[in-house]
Amino acid sequence: MKLLLFALLSALCLLRIPSVVKVAESRASWLASMFGLTALYVLGTVTPLEVIDSYLGGINVTNLLQAIFALLAIFFFNDSVRRLANVPIVRWTYYAPLLSIPIMVVSFALIKDKAPTSADFIDTRMDQLATSTYSGTYMLALLFTVLRIIYMLRHKARGPYATFSAGLLVVAAACSCHIMYVVLFHFSPWDAFAQAIGSWFDRLFYVGLSVTAAGWLILFLSKQLPKLRLWMIDALWLTALRVRVNADQSRVSPAWDLFNETLENGVYKSLIVLHNYQRGNTTMFPESVEGRISKIEAKLDAQT
Repeated sequence: MKLLLFALLSALCLLRIPSVVKVAESRASWLASMFGLTALYVLGTVTPLEVIDSYLGGINVTNLLQAIFALLAIFFFNDSVRRLANVPIVRWTYYAPLLSIPIMVVSFALIKDKAPTSADFIDTRMDQLATSTYSGTYMLALLFTVLRIIYMLRHKARGPYATFSAGLLVVAAACSCHIMYVVLFHFSPWDAFAQAIGSWFDRLFYVGLSVTAAGWLILFLSKQLPKLRLWMIDALWLTALRVRVNADQSRVSPAWDLFNETLENGVYKSLIVLHNYQRGNTTMFPESVEGRISKIEAKLDAQT
């Protein structure tokens, strides 16, 4: 399940690179994907955990980094959803999860005998109050942020948005299981019962995040695919034509316009550049080229 989530987040990061360059509102969701990828990486999903942690002293610093990166991923995802739902910033709820990071760092530093590197670092040290504080603070911050996202999406619970909410509800259940595990294990005699509840965290957490990432990918593709089908071939063809006839003073300009504009705007700008080139050089393109340019212009006119 971790590898599936890693693959989904990788696809999101790659597909959203052009929109990140063009649209400022897309940067929060891209950062969420990047921090999520980084969190999964330091968890040992790709490179073995022992190898990563050995460069950091072999004292499970990777666990702290994974927690911080995962929290930042959810934070930026929250910001992206806030923009999507057009919800104004309420500063204390917006920034409150970030206040947990210094608490996590301090409590992690107070954990005794942090070596050697271990995937069950938390479980084997749960008898320490510092471990309970560290893990509990992390989960409370995640739960708070996830519930806030679900609340913001309450009026958009259809299609891909319903997938977000369903996935995040599973993540919220996972965080609740871990919080119950921390409380029961450290503050009650029911250790076995606490561990049974805690064992559900991994099962639910990565399933929920995978569903949410899949919903985000579906939403992105559903918005982009029609535009790609309509304009991508034309945008690439016009860019190639600009390069071939040296229509620009700079060799970089055609590629920059392709990535720095929406596809439709890029097509429009390429047409202007090519017409200016024709006027400046008092030349005409071959009939087949002129015919295709006319078809593209007609398609632009039909969209307005």
